[in-house]
Amino acid sequence: MWKARQLLRLEVSHVAGQQIRPSQYITTYGPGALLEGPGGPRIIASIENSGIPRHKSPLELEIVEPRLSMGLLDGAGIMRIPANAEIGVNDSQPLYETSTFPSWSLCTVHNRLYQLRYGDTRGCSGCDTYSTSEAWKKSRREAIRFVMACPEGHLDDVPWVSLVHMGNHNHNCRPRSLIWEGGGGSLRNVTIRCPDCGGNINLGFAYSMDLRCTGRFPEQGTQRPGCDSEAKMIQRGAANLRLSEIVTALTIPDRATRLHQILGRSVLRGAIRALYRNGNPSIEELRGTFEDLVDDGYLTRDEYTRIVSCRENIIHQVVREVLDDVHYESEHDFRNDEFSRLQSAASRGAPVSPASTPGGPPLFEVVRPDVRTFAGPGRHLLRITPVSRLRVVMVQKGYRRLDYASREITVGYHDGTKMWYPGVELFGEGIFIDLAPENDSLNFPEHFALNGVAAASWVNAQNNPQNHGLEAGTAELYKLNPIFVWWHTLAHRIINALAIDSGYSSAAVRERIYFRPDPDNPAVGRGGILLYTTQPGGDGTLGGMIALVPNFDRLLATALRDVNSCSNDPLCREELIRPGRQSGSACYACGLISETSCEYRNLFLDRNILADNLP
Repeated sequence: MWKARQLLRLEVSHVAGQQIRPSQYITTYGPGALLEGPGGPRIIASIENSGIPRHKSPLELEIVEPRLSMGLLDGAGIMRIPANAEIGVNDSQPLYETSTFPSWSLCTVHNRLYQLRYGDTRGCSGCDTYSTSEAWKKSRREAIRFVMACPEGHLDDVPWVSLVHMGNHNHNCRPRSLIWEGGGGSLRNVTIRCPDCGGNINLGFAYSMDLRCTGRFPEQGTQRPGCDSEAKMIQRGAANLRLSEIVTALTIPDRATRLHQILGRSVLRGAIRALYRNGNPSIEELRGTFEDLVDDGYLTRDEYTRIVSCRENIIHQVVREVLDDVHYESEHDFRNDEFSRLQSAASRGAPVSPASTPGGPPLFEVVRPDVRTFAGPGRHLLRITPVSRLRVVMVQKGYRRLDYASREITVGYHDGTKMWYPGVELFGEGIFIDLAPENDSLNFPEHFALNGVAAASWVNAQNNPQNHGLEAGTAELYKLNPIFVWWHTLAHRIINALAIDSGYSSAAVRERIYFRPDPDNPAVGRGGILLYTTQPGGDGTLGGMIALVPNFDRLLATALRDVNSCSNDPLCREELIRPGRQSGSACYACGLISETSCEYRNLFLDRNILADNLP
């Protein structure tokens, strides 16, 4: 059944709004992001300044995923960004507040760089006089395409007046506008000049300069406390101006039921925990607590009915699981937990017994008889497991400016009790791929030995991680393991094959790479991949992906058919992992996919490893 997309309307001008989906807010936008709208560019405000808390509290918008909250977010909550319909606001009205940014504009008719002041009826001195609102709209349409940013996450307008007076030291000159001379395809062909004193600067030179950072976070306001880092001029549409930090979690057994989602909400979990402080409560005491929560508006009558209709032992079991805290040493351990559950589900099915799934259909389902095995061209057996139901929670923790090694800026919102991060829950289906165990046992095989020059180069990289931006002894070293690179590259090849063979866009399929190294021998390990497609809301997609499992051998053949060739060969084929790089032979013609689909930003790939060691 098709479901209408839920849209969030952002305020992007005085008279119109720009609609985005809540899932776009998590993956692409968010606090501190620049949004290009019909009324010009604007900065998306932080959650506390967005107006959302005036409409609903985080408790009313909570997304329950305890593994993610306790395992990777230090106990913080996850809140969804509501759409207009949920708040009861007309779709034509803005819901999420934004601010104009940058404030400087460039009149392309008179080549004047100006900053509209409050109450002005014209910005550019050569333009006609307008009404205040028309002058404002004109300035927004002509917003300059350059801003400045620093690795600490700060963002501000370029100090154009200071730049043009830098050479002649006439710092007291305050012109109303600046002259923009020249043009063409190169920045060095543009000179910016002061009409009053003649001070000037070449734009190409200014673009390469280190600028003094003001310390401003425009999503939080206009405060400029200063910063010790140097800022750089950058185009406001640059992809590296804001790099989202996203963590995701798969809802896995034994917490993959609707009852877990209801009882796992913060208010219910707190009430139940308080009840357990006095010992193990009876079922009557639990029901009494649930009745009180209904009266207080924290639980609907339908949810109450769903809870009490379950067997008593099931209610107690789920309550105990909900109250159990989950801890992981690292995101890699978090991922390994999912890997173990996926492998177990592939061998046994999930849920193992339908009777143990209270409160409606499960959020994770594998039908054991539908699992298939196929031999690859290298005669290794792959197990292909259709995951007919899955739920993925995606959370934006923060963002970085300029590069991934810069400081992470949190986008969390503190409501006075705890931190909340914006997230979205997605429902869909997927295909889990790993090496087939013998006799469908739970004794999962280790990955076969990898041979070839490419594999050896990755072993050398793993032994010298500092040459590739990673520190020795950290949990991130698995990314340089050739077995991980093998699975990651295979995932990309299959995603591209889906686009060719089955009509799936590569941007519609996401990957999740699993790898568990042997702690005593880094050359040994177990790996697997989950390829999935999801949509926000509803009950997921229509089964198109899992329908490919019976004929997966055809898809695998498409993925590996041209693995030895690339339109960019021999340049692409000759690339090896080396100091300063985090990929081997991989380019957009053979191994890269949409960056929204790849969890590792199209890094840690090598076509040669796969070509030398076919599955």
